Amino acid sequence: MRGVFTKHYDGRAVLDGFMLEIQEGSVVRIMAPSGGGKTTLLRLVSGLEENECGLENDFAGQTFSWVFQEDRLVGSMSGLSNVRLATRGKVDRATIVSAFEELGLDEPAKRVDECSGGMKRRIALIRAMLDDGRIVILDEPFTGLDRESRQLACRFIARHRHGRTVLLVSHEDDDGLLLDIDRTISLL
Repeated sequence: MRGVFTKHYDGRAVLDGFMLEIQEGSVVRIMAPSGGGKTTLLRLVSGLEENECGLENDFAGQTFSWVFQEDRLVGSMSGLSNVRLATRGKVDRATIVSAFEELGLDEPAKRVDECSGGMKRRIALIRAMLDDGRIVILDEPFTGLDRESRQLACRFIARHRHGRTVLLVSHEDDDGLLLDIDRTISLL
């Protein structure tokens, strides 16, 4: 799959004709310093931002599952209900409860606004990995997780990937080892 992406903010080019070419079904890590365009690229790829390039790209029309930098969970709902909402009710309760257990979460019925930051990150991971998007976008998905939770999360992603393409933004070198990264792209 390939696409060419351009985006300006306030007259400044964040990305200018950047060509992203990836093998379908691969795990690709995207790296750049803060403010280097990583999230912008992910938003362009998924169609959440308008691509100024105008060229056709293979990502248009694909389905996406997301872990955003911010959790984007409904605080007044339980973790289980957040996952059911994002997966449009297509995933049964037992599968969701099992996913919670895999990630060391023992209260799927707990309201999200009563959860710690690390718990919310794991719920966001469950939501993305149980959703059926063909491309999974993980934008700094391990923020706030301790080493053990990070390892659990990486194993969870690997088990629930099912051959889907994964685009990962991460600043940690060991994430590449834990997730068996196929390729790293630098936006420098």
